[in-house]
Amino acid sequence: MVDTIEKIQIVNSAIRTALLVLVLAVLGYAGCLGYNHYVLPGQLAQRDLQKLKEEFERQAVALKESRQMIDKLQTSLRLLKIDRRLANIKVREKGLDEATGKPYLNVDFWEVSHSGETPIGEVRSFRLNGDKMYVDCWLVQFEDEYVENNDSLRHASLCVLKSIWGDLDGPHGGHALDYAQEGEQVPTVYKGEGYGGEFERKIWSDFWAVSNDPKRQKELGIRASHGQVNYMQVEEGKTYQVEVRASGGASFRTLDR
Repeated sequence: MVDTIEKIQIVNSAIRTALLVLVLAVLGYAGCLGYNHYVLPGQLAQRDLQKLKEEFERQAVALKESRQMIDKLQTSLRLLKIDRRLANIKVREKGLDEATGKPYLNVDFWEVSHSGETPIGEVRSFRLNGDKMYVDCWLVQFEDEYVENNDSLRHASLCVLKSIWGDLDGPHGGHALDYAQEGEQVPTVYKGEGYGGEFERKIWSDFWAVSNDPKRQKELGIRASHGQVNYMQVEEGKTYQVEVRASGGASFRTLDR
């Protein structure tokens, strides 16, 4: 009888153990399924979301830098293309000399503000022999980086108008345009813009020596310095403007008048 009871207890214990193992197995399986179907996807989604967020932030920084670069390039391009007006020349009369039968030009010359609208200094009148007008200048062009960055002294090419003549006069028969006082080497058009200091004197006081010395040009940030002559067959009654581009040379432009 005792043996029978013990056997029953052993069987009951085994059954309970088996049931417990089965329950734990079911719970473990259910937990595994729940983790794989709910927890793990959520963790993966959170990780992917974090990666997307980090990538978005990187792209935002890159976009900001790109916009800044574009703005800088656009500003640089605009600065390089700025035209600075230097002077106007009006052809008052164009005719033939009665004594020689050769053509001549009577012209008025005056410097203007960089906008080209305001006269600066006095009007000077010249008689040129020929029907083509020549204007001689000294030109200094700075490295593009100074122009692009709007350097306080080298943000634009510098140009001094030296003389004007007709094709029958030739250079030696020209009229002087640069009438700065001794040691003042600053054109009227540049006065009041921070020019006229030691920097400009280094350039203008010994222009040809600087033009022939690459080392001095590099020290001053100069890309090129040389003389330049522009000429045009002009018409009576028209006004021609001499201008210089920030990164380029001097040129003639016929005004619409």
